[in-house]
Amino acid sequence: MSDFFQNSFMPIWNAGGTLMYPLVGLALLIFFTGMEIIVYLNELRGKSASDKTIEDWVETPDHASGEIRSMIEYGKAALPDQRDVLNRFSEIRNEHLSRIDRRRVMLAVFVSAAPLTGLLGTVIGMLSTFKGLAISSGGQTVNMVADGISEALITTQLGLVIAIPGYILMMLIEKRQNDLDTLLTRIEACVARGAKKFK
Repeated sequence: MSDFFQNSFMPIWNAGGTLMYPLVGLALLIFFTGMEIIVYLNELRGKSASDKTIEDWVETPDHASGEIRSMIEYGKAALPDQRDVLNRFSEIRNEHLSRIDRRRVMLAVFVSAAPLTGLLGTVIGMLSTFKGLAISSGGQTVNMVADGISEALITTQLGLVIAIPGYILMMLIEKRQNDLDTLLTRIEACVARGAKKFK
């Protein structure tokens, strides 16, 4: 393992230059921010529920789990006033979905920064290459040109390797957020139907 690290990983790391550190930092920020959002969504959304299951949850909130149960109980506390039920579910949406939106914006900034940081590495590498060409002193020139090209290519590649999974992660989060919004709408409609029965 140490031989692989010394012979394969370290030369690439060193050739990438100082921008390897912020790129790895961005990769960690993307991973941990994305995982935090997914865990939060999984806790809220729970398992996919049929209409019958949702009706059962609304009838007996104890059958629902975690945060969904709290949402149903909070919504049902406004019965029999349908307008209050709708207002309460609007509050629930504002609390949970806006929090997810704020995290998604932060994640989007990190993901967008990765290829731009890689591009900055390309510019720095090209400057090193031109500097090597300007010196033009035999073997030293070849080494400087090679180092500059290596830095340009490695940082660009790493920036894209970080950004592409980041965009996939953002799409997954958006899908799960939409699923949660749909679930809240279905629960809200079921509770609101209960408000009509009181009338």
